[in-house]
Amino acid sequence: MLTAVRSVCYVSAGIFLLRFVTDGTRLKKQAAFVMKLVFAVVFASAVIKGFMEFELPEISQYEASDYSQAADRYRKEAAEKAAENISDVLCSQLEAAGIDVKELQTEVNISEDGSIDISRVIVRSADPAAAAELIRKSLGQETEVINETD
Repeated sequence: MLTAVRSVCYVSAGIFLLRFVTDGTRLKKQAAFVMKLVFAVVFASAVIKGFMEFELPEISQYEASDYSQAADRYRKEAAEKAAENISDVLCSQLEAAGIDVKELQTEVNISEDGSIDISRVIVRSADPAAAAELIRKSLGQETEVINETD
């Protein structure tokens, strides 16, 4: 690119000098025409050379293993967000039922196929038995509910 810019500058300077030298002569138009042709050839060769040197990177150098960490991070973030959303919904249900909830944590696993598995719910409440019953009604009887005490 640097060589192309230098070549164009040199040819432009040559055109200027030729116009200056042939300003009052009969060869002015012919010399300007020849120098414009030279300028066009130099500019075109620089552009063509630039396109010839341009190469696309090989796709094989980017392997799926490079992106496995991103996929794991995405899965972890999705599990955390799903756990947060499920906890918010469960808290709302418990509050609507009149059960005072101090803290509620949901443990979530997301499998390779994208399905969400709620493995455990940890609840700290004034009425842990009623909270556990309502959580099992919402999530299923097989859900493990752990009641924490103060």
